[in-house]
Amino acid sequence: MISTKTDSELGSLLMSLRGMQWIYGIKDDPYALLLRAESDDPHDLGRHARAHGEVMWSMADAWVTAKYDTAAELLRDPRFGVRYPVAAEGNDGEPTYEWQLPALHRVLPLDEVYLAQERSQYRELSTLARATVGTGFAAEVAERCKEALGRQDGAFDFMTEVAHPVAASAVAALLGVSPAERERFVALCVDTAPALDATVCPPRTPTARALITAVDQVGELLDAAGNGAGATARGVAGLFAVAGVQMAANTAARTVALLLDHAESWDRVREESDCAADAVQEALRHSPPMRMQKLYAYEDVELGGQPIEAGHDVVVLVEAAQRDPDAYPDPDRFDLDRPAGAPLLAFTDDLFTGPLEPLVRPLATAVVASAVAQLPELRRAGPELRRLRSPVTGGVLHLPVSTG
Repeated sequence: MISTKTDSELGSLLMSLRGMQWIYGIKDDPYALLLRAESDDPHDLGRHARAHGEVMWSMADAWVTAKYDTAAELLRDPRFGVRYPVAAEGNDGEPTYEWQLPALHRVLPLDEVYLAQERSQYRELSTLARATVGTGFAAEVAERCKEALGRQDGAFDFMTEVAHPVAASAVAALLGVSPAERERFVALCVDTAPALDATVCPPRTPTARALITAVDQVGELLDAAGNGAGATARGVAGLFAVAGVQMAANTAARTVALLLDHAESWDRVREESDCAADAVQEALRHSPPMRMQKLYAYEDVELGGQPIEAGHDVVVLVEAAQRDPDAYPDPDRFDLDRPAGAPLLAFTDDLFTGPLEPLVRPLATAVVASAVAQLPELRRAGPELRRLRSPVTGGVLHLPVSTG
């Protein structure tokens, strides 16, 4: 991901792309407004998008769906994927644009993080990811979480002092990063946290530069640990280190926040330890770690009565679709007793979220179970703060809590 652009060149492109997103939002376009990531109520924008029917055309140059059935169909359909469409390339390998600004993935290429591969490759990565995590991973995470929680007394930040460092250190150990380099790996994961959001929303120049540098340095640590021996192994390592750490930490923090806001659910998890998995499952539906999934059409397709041309962006609003009342009764309610019904859209086996599920789910569950068991009197000490420009993840920056 090494960039040859100067800060001035990089900043100019990012600023121009960000400016276009603001212009698109002027017309009350729900997807464009979600890309702005400035709304206090993204769920209202999701409802607005769903009201447009199965699919809507966004001024942000994308087809968008917030309907569960359509979203589920799109995520499974091999005619769509995350690999950049070949049709977008010119004869010389460079993109041909209708206007002067390049696509965001040309400005901030994240190929080394394996976010734009073929569906078949993600199926292979999913198999290896399950084998990589293994059966003892949750117990190791619980032990790390116990140590992190044991250092807390009074007020502390659950995200920065527990969820994120526990997730990053657990992944570092899992991937064989040497003990001497693990503290550095944990610090680098802070700078790689915006990676998923940077696929659709231009970050500020300092954030982009830090992301570029951190991804490169994480790659060096993974290669030194022997994770570069094969493309499949390297793919799992890259996904785990950059996307997996952030998704797992966000899921753990959001689940704890939801439980703290629902005292009866917190008490139930405290009394029934097995309910931690149920809490994570419902949090993955209610507040998934990826709010949207951007796909590309690989051929001309008709969807919801709309003709979609090959090469066009098609965006699944995952969070909004998982709050579709046609799929989930009373969808805005956090409910540990929600009956099994429509499958979650948060993970798809043959997209890059598939290989991340074997990591995210057990890691988040172990953190939540440990927090409730070890600090049963935990409570909020302030509002949850989100990272700026994070329309994909809604990344948790801070979750102030207190034990007293």
